[in-house]
Amino acid sequence: MTASVGAADTSGRAALPVSTTHAAPEPPEGRETPRPDRASSPTTIAGRVTIARRLGRLVVIAVAYYVGARLGLKLSLVGNDVTPLWPPTGVAVAALVVVGRSYWPAIAVAALAVNLPLSATPLAAGVTAIGNTLAPVVAVTLLQRVGFRRELDRQRDAMAIVFLGALASMLVSATVGAVTLLASGSITSAQLPAAWAVWWTGDAMGVLTVAPFLLCLPLFWEQRRWPLRQWLEATMVLVAATAVIAAASLTQLPVLFLALPVLGWAAWRLQLRGAAPAALIAAVLATWSAAQMIGPFRGMTLLEQMVTLQSFNACVALTSFFLAALVSERMQTAAELGAATSELERRVERRTAQLSAANTRLVQEIQERAEAQELLSHEEARAQREHQIAETLQRSLLPDRLPDVPAMALAARYVPATADVQVGGDWYDVVQLPGGLLGLAIGDVAGHGLHAAATMVQVRMALRAYALQDPSPPSVMRGVHQLVSQLPVPEMVTLTYLVFDPATRRLRWSNAGHPPALVVLDGAGTFLSGALSPPVGVTADGSFTEASADLAPGATLLLYTDGLIERRGVSLTDGLDRLAHEASAATPDDGLEALCDRLLETFLDEQHIEDDVAILAMRPAPSVDGELDVRLPAEARNLVQVRSALRRWLRESGVSEDDTNEVLVACGEACANVVQHAYSEDTVSGELVLEARLDGDRLEVRVRDRGHWRPAAERGGGWGLQLMGALMDDVAVEHAPGGTVIRLRRRVRLEERA
Repeated sequence: MTASVGAADTSGRAALPVSTTHAAPEPPEGRETPRPDRASSPTTIAGRVTIARRLGRLVVIAVAYYVGARLGLKLSLVGNDVTPLWPPTGVAVAALVVVGRSYWPAIAVAALAVNLPLSATPLAAGVTAIGNTLAPVVAVTLLQRVGFRRELDRQRDAMAIVFLGALASMLVSATVGAVTLLASGSITSAQLPAAWAVWWTGDAMGVLTVAPFLLCLPLFWEQRRWPLRQWLEATMVLVAATAVIAAASLTQLPVLFLALPVLGWAAWRLQLRGAAPAALIAAVLATWSAAQMIGPFRGMTLLEQMVTLQSFNACVALTSFFLAALVSERMQTAAELGAATSELERRVERRTAQLSAANTRLVQEIQERAEAQELLSHEEARAQREHQIAETLQRSLLPDRLPDVPAMALAARYVPATADVQVGGDWYDVVQLPGGLLGLAIGDVAGHGLHAAATMVQVRMALRAYALQDPSPPSVMRGVHQLVSQLPVPEMVTLTYLVFDPATRRLRWSNAGHPPALVVLDGAGTFLSGALSPPVGVTADGSFTEASADLAPGATLLLYTDGLIERRGVSLTDGLDRLAHEASAATPDDGLEALCDRLLETFLDEQHIEDDVAILAMRPAPSVDGELDVRLPAEARNLVQVRSALRRWLRESGVSEDDTNEVLVACGEACANVVQHAYSEDTVSGELVLEARLDGDRLEVRVRDRGHWRPAAERGGGWGLQLMGALMDDVAVEHAPGGTVIRLRRRVRLEERA
C-alpha cells in the first residue's frame, strides 16, 4: 500500500483560531516588496532570512514525511505496502496546520519520492502523490472553516479532527489511490473495495494518532510549564501505558482494553500533552503486534486483524482526545469562573465603597435639591404670575370686543409669547367711521416691555382720533407718523391701515413696513401689494400713498403680525406662501372664528411661542336676493350701521333712489323708536332686529325688539308714526309681552341692476 497524506492550511496558522503561537509571520505569497538597490540593506537581509527559513521548513517537512512513510511501511500487514497505520498523513496535517497550507509542495515531493518505488508506473506514482497531497489540503481547509484550534482544548476541536480531518478528508486520498491501483493493473476490480478500505483506515489512523502528538509538542513551551511533580507523573503515565500495551500485545489473551484506563488517566491529569504521546505509543505497539502476528493477533485472518486493530486504534484516539478536550474545557471554565469570582469580589468591594460615598453625596444632594426645588417653585410661581399679569395687561390694551357691523363678520386673536413675561407691542383695532365706513388697523411695536406697550397705546389711540377726523389712509398714516416721530422711542413701528366702504365694497389701504394683508376668495389667496412705505417714524418726510381694490362678497380679509409667519431658519417668502396655502384651504362654510383657530393651531407651538401674534379677519356677507336680516344692540351709535346696511341691500335689490331715500327715513324713525322706548328701563341695551323682504315690487320691512315701550308722554308725540305713515303704504305696530314689531309696507319702483 502507498502512504497517503493528511490535510494542510494554505493560509498558515493565522487562519486557525489559535490561542498562542511562536511561528514567525510569513509575507504574502506571490507579492514582491520593493527593496532598496543596495544589497546590504536591512530589507534585503530580512528577505534572504525569510527565504532561507522557508526553504528550511520545506526540507524538514519533506524529510519528516518520508521518514514517517518508511516507518509506516515496516508495519505493513500484507506485502510491503498494506499498512493499517500511515504516519505521513499525521505528519502532513500537523505540519500544514502549524506553518500553513502554502507548504504543500514539501508534501507533494515527499509523497512522490515514497510512491515511485512502490507504484507500477511513474504516472501512477504521480497521481497517487497528488491524492496524498490533496487530502491534507482538504482536511486543513475544513478544519479552518469550523474554527479548529490546535491545542485541542475543546470538544468541538476533537470532533473536528476526528470526523473532518481524518474520516472525511482521507476519503480523497483513498479514492485516488485505490482507483490508481485499479487503473495501473496492480489490483483487480474485485480487490478494489478491500484496497480502498485498508487505504482509508490507514490514512485516517495516521491523522488520529500522529497529528495530535505532533500538535502537542509546541504546547510544552507555549502553555504553562509543568512543575517537576507533573513531569514525574507524565513519565509514570507513559511507562505504565508502554508496559500495559506491551504486555497486552504479547499475550494471546484479548486484554488490549486494559490500555483504556491508562489513557483516561493521562487525558484527565495531563490533557493533550499526556494523552497524545500515550495514544501514539498504544497505537504503534498494537500495530507492531498485528504486523508480527503475535499476541492477540496470532492466528487471525487479515480481515480479523484489520477490524480488531482499527477498532482498538479508534477507541484509543476517541477516548484520549475527547476526554482530554473535555477536561481542558472544564479546567478553562473553572479558571474563568475563579477569575470572574475574584474580579466580582474586587468589584463588589470597590462598588460598595463607591456606593457608600455616593450615598453620602446623595443625601447632601437631596437636601440641596430640596432647597433648590423650593426656590424654583417660588420662582416659577412668580414667573407665572408675572406672565399672567403681562398677558392680562396686554389684552386690556386691546379692544375688549369687536364692533357689531351689519352684514359683516369680524374675528380677532391675540396670543402672547411664552418666552417673555413682558408686555408685547402687537395690536389691532376696528373703528366704525362716519358714513358707514369701517376702519381696520394692525401694527407691531418692536420689542417688549412698558415702553413698547406705552407706544402701542399711543399709536392705537392716535390712529382712532385721526381716522375719525379724516378716514383717508394717507391722512391717518401721516398723523401717526408725526406722533411717532415726536415720541422718545427707539423701537420700530410697523402699521397697516385699511378703510372699507360696505356700500361700494371698496377697500383702500396704506402699508408702513408691515406684512401685507391677505385676501382669500374661492380657494385662492392674494396679498395686497402697493402703497408701501417705510415704518412710521423712520423717515423725515412721512410720505404715504394709497392703494385700493374691490372686496368681493364672501371674500376674507386677513391681517396679521410677523409672529405668525416668521421662524428661525425659514425665509419670509416661505412663511407667506404657507399662510396663503393654509388660509385658502379653509372651506367657504368655515366661520372666521374657526379660520383664526386653524391658523394658530397650524403655525404655533403651544409649548414655545417665540413672538406675540395678532390676527384680525373680516368677511363681508355675500349678497342675498330677497331678504335682509340685521341684528345689532339697540344703541344710537348703531343706527348709522343699520341705515348703511339697508341702503346697500335696497341698492343691490334694484330699488329706485327716490324710493330708497323714503324707505330709509321711515325705517330710521322705526329704529329710533326702538332705541328710545324699548329698553329705557333696562341697564343693558337689548337687541334691535331689522328684517326686509322684497316680493316683486312689494317691500316689507319689520323692525323688532324684545323690550317694553314706555307710555306716550302727556305733552304729545307720535310724530314719528305719522312720518312713517306718510312715507309708507302701510304701517302697523304690534305690542306683545315678548316685544314690539313695527311692520312697514310699500310698493316700490325697481330699476335694472348694473
